[in-house]
Amino acid sequence: MDTTTTRRSGFARTAGIIGLGGGLLGAVFAAYELATLPYEVSFATNAVAAVAHLAVIVALGGLAALGAAGSGWWGRAGIGVAILGWTALTVAELVEPFDEASAMPMFEIAPLVIGAGMLLVGVAVLRARHWSGWRRIVPLVIGAYVFVVFLPVAIAVATDAGFWAVLLGWFLGYAALGLAVVVEAPVPAGSPERARVA
Repeated sequence: MDTTTTRRSGFARTAGIIGLGGGLLGAVFAAYELATLPYEVSFATNAVAAVAHLAVIVALGGLAALGAAGSGWWGRAGIGVAILGWTALTVAELVEPFDEASAMPMFEIAPLVIGAGMLLVGVAVLRARHWSGWRRIVPLVIGAYVFVVFLPVAIAVATDAGFWAVLLGWFLGYAALGLAVVVEAPVPAGSPERARVA
């Protein structure tokens, strides 16, 4: 394994761990808000959500570093689109406590952007065949989740409880993505971790 590959692998593993933590943080946050409804906007609670969003962005960077989506343009574009959506969501979290009206359009549009990006990533990962097992379908499931579960529940149920419940599931999906990045990142030959695995 050359130096560049080793560096990418190391970054990807770290990014995956951060993404796993961010996904779990987001899921715990959503579960807490679900259990303590009604939700009240505050900078402190929105900052927790923003940290979870940033961790997801890092995990997507790890996915890109591994080349899991292959060399096709749709994979790279999908990751870029998903990162753009998560960035908008992060900005919305930080703006909402001060100007809720300005944040709302970003909250409404960002999930669509993220879902579309992750569908592209999911198809690219399937086609590239670099990942195996359950890891291979995680990006596609996350992308489909937005359109099959998240939006239908948010529109049809239209309650705070329904929203936080589907948000919990969404973040668990990104925790799974972080774990997938960690598992798929190659361990450099001669490292203590490889020795333990062997």
